[in-house]
Amino acid sequence: MYTKWLFASILIFLLDIPWLIFQGSASQKMVSSIQGSPLRFRAWAAIPVYIALGYLLLQQKSVQSAAASGVAVYAVYEFTNLAIFDKYPLSFAIQDTLWGGVLFSLAYLLFSRKAWF
Repeated sequence: MYTKWLFASILIFLLDIPWLIFQGSASQKMVSSIQGSPLRFRAWAAIPVYIALGYLLLQQKSVQSAAASGVAVYAVYEFTNLAIFDKYPLSFAIQDTLWGGVLFSLAYLLFSRKAWF
């Protein structure tokens, strides 16, 4: 069980890296605009996030449920930010929410191949 959970968490993290790189400059500008200082990334704080996302991936039974869960969890984060930060762009919230669905779909497809573990 824990091996699968760890693998699912690492898989989601690895699949997320290209999106994080792609959105990096936009995120830095947005955060700087909102908080008035540059973005300061705390890598240690991402660990429980990916552990939680790995757990959520393990609960999925289909690509469709994975996509819906990814959209749901990312929408909670993104639209909470949109609700509380004046300068949070709607376009960013929508893009990242959709990415959550894509990320979970891809992770589910790869994870469901039993040959990985």
